Amino acid sequence: MYCVDIDTGGTMTDTLVSGGESPLLIKVESTPHDITESFRQSLEQAAEQLGYQNLKDFLDQVRFIRWTSTLTSNVLAQGKGPKLGLIVSPGAEENLYTSDIADVKAVIPKLVRPEHIVALSEHADRIQIVGTVKRLIDQGIRRINISFKGAFPSGEREQEVLKIIDEQFPDHFLGSVPALAGSEMLLQPDDMSRTFYALINAYVHNALANSLFKAEDYLKAEMGWRGDILVGHLSGGVARIGKTKAVDTIESGPLFGTHASAYIAKHEKCSHVIAIDIGGTTGKVSVITDGNVETKLNGSIFGIPVRMPMPVLRSNALGGGSIARVEGREINLGPESMGAAPGPACYGLGGSEATLTDALVLLKIISPSTFLGGRRTLDLALAAQAVSEHIAEPLNIPIEEAAEGIVASATKMMAELATEAITETDWGETDQAELFAYGGNGPLFGTQIADILGISKVRFFAYGTVFSAYGSAISDVLHVYESALTAPLTGRSVLQSGEALYGQAVRDLEGEGFDINDSSFCWRLSSASEQSDLVDGSANEVLPRIYSKMNEPTMLRLEARYVVGKVVLPSHKKRDSFQALSKEGRNLAIDTYAHQDCYGQSISGPSLVDGGTFTWFVSPGWILDVDAKGNALAYKGLVS
Repeated sequence: MYCVDIDTGGTMTDTLVSGGESPLLIKVESTPHDITESFRQSLEQAAEQLGYQNLKDFLDQVRFIRWTSTLTSNVLAQGKGPKLGLIVSPGAEENLYTSDIADVKAVIPKLVRPEHIVALSEHADRIQIVGTVKRLIDQGIRRINISFKGAFPSGEREQEVLKIIDEQFPDHFLGSVPALAGSEMLLQPDDMSRTFYALINAYVHNALANSLFKAEDYLKAEMGWRGDILVGHLSGGVARIGKTKAVDTIESGPLFGTHASAYIAKHEKCSHVIAIDIGGTTGKVSVITDGNVETKLNGSIFGIPVRMPMPVLRSNALGGGSIARVEGREINLGPESMGAAPGPACYGLGGSEATLTDALVLLKIISPSTFLGGRRTLDLALAAQAVSEHIAEPLNIPIEEAAEGIVASATKMMAELATEAITETDWGETDQAELFAYGGNGPLFGTQIADILGISKVRFFAYGTVFSAYGSAISDVLHVYESALTAPLTGRSVLQSGEALYGQAVRDLEGEGFDINDSSFCWRLSSASEQSDLVDGSANEVLPRIYSKMNEPTMLRLEARYVVGKVVLPSHKKRDSFQALSKEGRNLAIDTYAHQDCYGQSISGPSLVDGGTFTWFVSPGWILDVDAKGNALAYKGLVS
């Protein structure tokens, strides 16, 4: 049986099919108007390349489809969510339970407008509640959030209000409006975090739900597929649609690349890793220490603060489609992008602006004839025209110098982003760090960024161009359960709470068809000032031991994990002959090697490695060692 992992980005949709003799990589252009189109196209290409007569026959052999995307991130970043209403306790209408005005500005009016925030007394009766909701509906509100002060842990008053709303505005009436309690979204004592988290979820919910249900309907109703779609969560695990909150999927695509980096870092014993992902629309930097993704306790989601651990993930608007412009005497990139449609000028689809991809084509770092495995031929003349008109002529410089300037600007932007991410760690010096370069464009800049940062080791990956899909392919089904602990606390009461969570986890996993014997259960206790490490084992073995070391814990967390199985990268024999590809007809300016010829070989820069759907660039002064699985380590000079 196959597992299919699909990552939908802003420009490209990447797919990894595992379970056959060798994993299959597929890249198609994303369809922003309807991301389910590129989802379907990815599956159709997989069926065709694996030799199936039609998609239905292929799907009959697919156990899981795991899906990550930037969909919810894009909704949040672009401000395309629905009109929200918020009901709070009196006095919180303006400060939203925080004294930091910057926190408030991050939410108002980004997620909810001031006039759509109303207070409701704790003692409000049914008539007052219904009147408040009706006023919000009359203002065009499409989703209502309720977040009262002190709702942790029970959320009792919020539930009372929800019941009245449901009775007065039932789902079967056209005048209904979905209502959600903050305490249902996040079990957290902090009133502000519950409020913000619930608002984010409400803002992105519709976009994700519509896409997921459309994809599910297509697969099950039209294709008769009996498998399951599993959705990627920012935790690094996947879960069925029915176990997924929209807010948990924000940045899931990029973060699965981060989790893949952490997995490899742990396996290769890399203590400090800077993970750099450059795609068609955005650039991302994350940080891994001793095989663990770096987090910060008071994290944020697109600038919106949530007082809970969040991965360190820095991003900018840099990708292959980023538009290059002259400002003063400087060449700047982004934030505008040509995206997948019409795309860079070299695509020949109507784009006329100079982009990073156009510069890379001009410098012959990207081959016009082998782009996307030869499925799209790039137009060198159109790339030259765009760079000449928008960059070379305004600066009165040669066109090649203009292209080099665009690439240098991109390199500098990513180096600065990496520096920002490093400042959020306790690393100190970075001379022992390694840089992981992936994404469609990341491997073209890895060694160049490392030169700026003073890093001497860079890793490239055979599946780096679909690295988020690879991260999904090595992920497990992960369900998280939490319980608030209330006084008086005893070891026995904590154990009882744990046993209740374990029972729920078992029921969920078995109900979904997963074998408990292939599952693991990890526990964590948290207090206002500290939290334990995750400890694997049964509740009665683990919880008394953790509890004895904690000072008045307030939260109990259970992570139930079902191990789906890891994709295995095949090993390859070293080729007897090894030489650069012929430049005849390929328009290559730098020694270029076919990836399939490179297993077990060493290559000196400047050089390119062409993998069909990906390209690695090795800067002058660097040496690239390729292993039997097709991954590679680049290092400076004679440093091993």
